[in-house]
Amino acid sequence: MPLVSILMAAYRAENTIVAAVRSVGAQTHESWELIIASDCGADYLELCRNSGIEDERLRMVTTPTAGSGPSAARNLALGAARGDFVTILDSDDTWRPERLAALLPLVEGTGLVCDNTCAMEPDGRVVATAYPPGEVPWQIDAKTMMASGMPHFPLFKRHLAGPGYRPELRFAEDVVFNMELIARAGAMTLLPQPLTHYIQRPDSATNATDAWQRAEAAYEQILGLLQGGELAVPKGQGAAIINTFMEKRALNLAFGRAVQSGRATTFQGFLAARQLDTN
Repeated sequence: MPLVSILMAAYRAENTIVAAVRSVGAQTHESWELIIASDCGADYLELCRNSGIEDERLRMVTTPTAGSGPSAARNLALGAARGDFVTILDSDDTWRPERLAALLPLVEGTGLVCDNTCAMEPDGRVVATAYPPGEVPWQIDAKTMMASGMPHFPLFKRHLAGPGYRPELRFAEDVVFNMELIARAGAMTLLPQPLTHYIQRPDSATNATDAWQRAEAAYEQILGLLQGGELAVPKGQGAAIINTFMEKRALNLAFGRAVQSGRATTFQGFLAARQLDTN
């Protein structure tokens, strides 16, 4: 059995998924399985074979209905996972070869660890990292994770996933999932090495011109779930988490105004510009 199960939701990912899969195949740690959840009916295993990728560690599941969303796709892959540990790679992102080998020794602590996400342009230019790059691990809580403004892709003990992703959420579902992971684990260990490349593609769902509107709807939905006590929240941080989501909502609306005025095209670019303005 593989030690690590990698979940990859894929929707119309024909132009990006081969690079993502190759970055998994290049991992120096070799005990893994990659479960691609096709959410558009495409046969991504055939696409990989046609691109010269033949690896028995690749598997695929297909959502019953195309466009079910990333939560449903990842949950389907999670249900098929066989590894003791689980991690996530999006179909338009890539990993550095040492990612799994660097994170696995740290996961035995709280059972939850992540690396330092690096937002990059498709040409390899670095936009920003979630945290200052470094070598010494430290622990972060849910507020710190959300305040970074960057997605996190944790490696975690399988039982911490609980019921999985919230299928009713189709935006910011990863933020909620990670918050609930932290609530169950107590904290998340951060290795501040930038080992995940979060590629800023103009045609991605998070960079579409209407992304801020979808985010606004999601934040309203998430705040309702929080206020109704329907989400796992880190102990003693309920009010702080609600305030943090309200702050994220306000920041998203500011991004929306910047998009409408032509001053921003991507959220990470918007954040980077704001950081420059405050320095």
